[in-house]
Amino acid sequence: MTTEPGVTAKTAGGSALPAEPGPWRLVLLCGVQLLMLLDFSIVNVALPQIEESLGFSPGGVQWVVSIYALAFGGLLLLGGRLSDLLGRRRMLLVGLGVFTAASLVGGLAGNPGLLVAMRALQGAGAALIGPAVLSLITTGTPPGPARNKALGWFSAASASGFAIGVLAGGLLTQFADWRAVFFVNVPLAGFAMVAALRLIAADAPATGPRHYDVPGAVLSTVGVSGLIFGLSSLESDGTAAPWGIAVGVVALAGFLVVEARTANPLVPLGVFRFRSVSMANLGALLVPGVMGAVALTLSLFLQQVQGRDALETGLIFLTLGLAVIVAGPLAAAAVTRLGPKAVCVAGALAVSGGVFVLSRISADSSYAAVLLPGLALTGIGFSAFFTASTITATMEVPGEQQGLAGALLNTSVQFGTALCVVLLIAIAERDSGSGKAVTTAVHAENYGTAFAVGAAIALGTALLLTVALPGARRSKSAEPQAT
Repeated sequence: MTTEPGVTAKTAGGSALPAEPGPWRLVLLCGVQLLMLLDFSIVNVALPQIEESLGFSPGGVQWVVSIYALAFGGLLLLGGRLSDLLGRRRMLLVGLGVFTAASLVGGLAGNPGLLVAMRALQGAGAALIGPAVLSLITTGTPPGPARNKALGWFSAASASGFAIGVLAGGLLTQFADWRAVFFVNVPLAGFAMVAALRLIAADAPATGPRHYDVPGAVLSTVGVSGLIFGLSSLESDGTAAPWGIAVGVVALAGFLVVEARTANPLVPLGVFRFRSVSMANLGALLVPGVMGAVALTLSLFLQQVQGRDALETGLIFLTLGLAVIVAGPLAAAAVTRLGPKAVCVAGALAVSGGVFVLSRISADSSYAAVLLPGLALTGIGFSAFFTASTITATMEVPGEQQGLAGALLNTSVQFGTALCVVLLIAIAERDSGSGKAVTTAVHAENYGTAFAVGAAIALGTALLLTVALPGARRSKSAEPQAT
């Protein structure tokens, strides 16, 4: 366990409360989070150029995206535990170093194998960075309005990453080439490393023995990666998908057995006894999953059905990015006044409403009639939901397990996105592989049905959270304890 710097007060129970850090530290951490989430989508727009330039086999270029998700999602739990055991700043710097090196070599890659390997290394670096960033915010900011505000900005950075990535990818591929989407990470991540050394205090020396749950780390990595791989392969590889899902399920079952029996588990299962933790992670599995799947599906619709180019698609998604940036801090203030449950439910309802508006889309729908209101409402709702669910998922977790809390939340988002992408893409493209000619109108109708299913999932999540999420009571994150 490490001791976080900046401690100036004590709670009634004797535990230390951190002092509120300077604003530049929060700007840095939110910027790093934005960079990590942006990297998911910035590469998507460049895939056609990458395929042509490096000579990928048909369908093989998708591994440029899939391998990043596999490495990131599979290693998150291990990254969170290492952050708690070895120090948050230390893991942030190591992760940024790995990410920077992989971005540089990836941009220079001359063959498919090297590029895919570097994307896996990028994902591994991001798996160290993600939990470290969130735990540095939660353990370095005093509970109450200050922490809620910080998490509001963190959530805005997270939620806007995909939209800004689509825009940045469109600009870079249109005015440079695909290598630019990798090279752009190098100065940004390098600057973040220098800034972290100046703005974040060094980790205090760890005290006491440090135990590593190697079997749990292996099983969790294989399990999560197997499920994500299997789900991602359902549409493209009917042979590999069942094996991936089966391996994932068996490994995760073994992981639960190991965690229940080991003295120093990677994931102490007792953390799920907090209803706030278990329900917030379930919500993060569904609503962000819908959001990620809708964003990907809509980007395909705009380019494949409406015939828009990458830059125009990116500019349309700017609506989503602006909405989440504006809504994040406002949602944090609402959590302080109303409690996280009310904001979680309201956010999920807004996402459902926004995605339902998008379900009315057609091949000739205009930006003003459908895309603007749908994306704006979806972005506002998602930012509110993500802010409140992040606060809920971390508010009852002890400080020494905040890295784990961040890892669990990120893992839920990754798995939920993979699951919802498979579902919505299968609906949207259900007639494409039949061998029959599919009219533009039918294609658009299928996409609309996919969005309607996404809206139903978000609505069901809102109803579930209304019943199961703990109510709006005074909690440790809503009100600091007496000093």
